[in-house]
Amino acid sequence: MRLPPEFDLHALEVFVLTVELGGMTASAQQLRITQSAVSQTITRLEQGIGTALFDRSLRPLGVTPAGRALYERARTLLSTARRVVDEVREGAQQPIDQITIGMAETLATLLTAPLLHHAGKRVGRWRVRSGISLNQQQDFLARRCDMLVTGSNTLEKHPGIEHHDVTDDPFVLVFPGDYHGSPDPAEAAGRLPFVRYSLDTGMGQRIESQLTRMKLALPNVIEVDIIHQQLTIVALGIGWSITSLLCLAAMPGLIPQLRVEPMPRGRFSRRIQVVARAGELGDLAASTAGLARAVIHEQALPPVLARLPWAAPVAR
Repeated sequence: MRLPPEFDLHALEVFVLTVELGGMTASAQQLRITQSAVSQTITRLEQGIGTALFDRSLRPLGVTPAGRALYERARTLLSTARRVVDEVREGAQQPIDQITIGMAETLATLLTAPLLHHAGKRVGRWRVRSGISLNQQQDFLARRCDMLVTGSNTLEKHPGIEHHDVTDDPFVLVFPGDYHGSPDPAEAAGRLPFVRYSLDTGMGQRIESQLTRMKLALPNVIEVDIIHQQLTIVALGIGWSITSLLCLAAMPGLIPQLRVEPMPRGRFSRRIQVVARAGELGDLAASTAGLARAVIHEQALPPVLARLPWAAPVAR
């Protein structure tokens, strides 16, 4: 059986993106083509297959049973096609055209330069984006981002995504350097305001969940979404906070101005991972995770642990 000419990889890519983004307007914006071009491509694909893939009477656009069946198989076909292209390019020593990688602020500070130094030639154009991890995850799901280095685990249940563990990043308490009170959070809260890391971030939500488990309801006096702000406020004696060892590693000049203590009542941490769509980047995501792991444990953490030797066991 010969395949209908309308059934090509480009048409499948347009179809899959339209399903994942929930409409033709969103997929047109992502592909940087007109909505009519998306509509025409899908219509030709439907004509070639001989059945409707979308129920256009529904808002938002509905996917028919035939469309759902094609979607799962099309994702597999596209993944295989991208892997073939990657392997051929790698064999011919041709780089991937472009990669957009999103990293939380701290991770971008620690990893951007080593990543470009070691893997830069594998990609023709790197676009590195740093910012709030939850926003980056939305960009990833909307295919505006190809790979994430993240400490948030909200994507773990999404299908078609590969996760490569990098390391665990333990949380710690930080106080002003001249704070001589008890490091117990309940007592510290009575002496200094708590500097809350934004609940719009994965790290902020993780910290808040732990505070809830500890039955600590801390007033929202100061809230920030930049690590440098958080640690500088604490160093100036304005408040105390919860941060992580990697956040301290990204701001080593502030450590002498801080009193850093372990979390009471058991350790808690965030899992740093590299996330990519399965089969789309060859081994780049896995190799990025390996590089990140080496940079963190061989370069970023040793200066921190030299000042905080008690943290060495929890940083492994």
